[in-house]
Amino acid sequence: MFDTFINGVLIFVIIEFLIMLGLFIYLNLRSRQRYESKLEKQHLDNLQTYTKQLEQNQLKLRKFKHDYKNILLSITELAKEGDNEGLILYLSKLKLYSDSELQQHTDDYQDIQNIKDTHVKSLLLNKFFTMEQSQIHYHFECKTPINQINLNIIDIVRLLSILLDNAIEEAGESSEKNIDILIYKNVDNTTEITLTNTVAHSASNINQLTKIGFSSKSNHSGLGLSILEDLKQKYPNLFIHFSSNNYQFTTQIIIN
Repeated sequence: MFDTFINGVLIFVIIEFLIMLGLFIYLNLRSRQRYESKLEKQHLDNLQTYTKQLEQNQLKLRKFKHDYKNILLSITELAKEGDNEGLILYLSKLKLYSDSELQQHTDDYQDIQNIKDTHVKSLLLNKFFTMEQSQIHYHFECKTPINQINLNIIDIVRLLSILLDNAIEEAGESSEKNIDILIYKNVDNTTEITLTNTVAHSASNINQLTKIGFSSKSNHSGLGLSILEDLKQKYPNLFIHFSSNNYQFTTQIIIN
């Protein structure tokens, strides 16, 4: 009877363990599906905003081209009359008018077509729009096509989201409000990402940034950059380096 009881308990424990394992796998898959569904929705929303911005810029360009010949005629007449002072004044006004009418935010991220993964492209577009709304000056450069990054796509999105959110917050509190994003692929298929943002206060101890619970802000949990350390442990081909100089904070990412 004792052996039967022990065997019964053992079978019960095994069944309970299998049920818990199955439940864990199910919840993990559901969570992953919800996250991927959220990424897809965000991707569509960002592309719609991007398309709308392109259409508005195209309409401005068409209107400007419509008046372009008349503008050239005015310049020609001033030149014929030898009115140099009037010509200089007119050209100055024309420059201001052109800057106002032809200001295209897409110039700042015209290299976005070189980012081939739709999730990464969508994320970058979303952060660009956030920077514009926060009146942060940014420069994005990606001169070579990035067809593949050797990390799981969800982890890439997590990695870039954390870094870009931190950069936007820090730059927004600085006086210059600048962010530079450079992405390029080396001949050895290594992907390099360099993110530089202005900061209000120089980092006193960069080595502390990746520790759990450390934050330079009183209301932050300090988990963001510690997650990056977890990703470094997960991927041996991932290298992340922080540096700070003259109120600028730089993050360099190398993915082999």
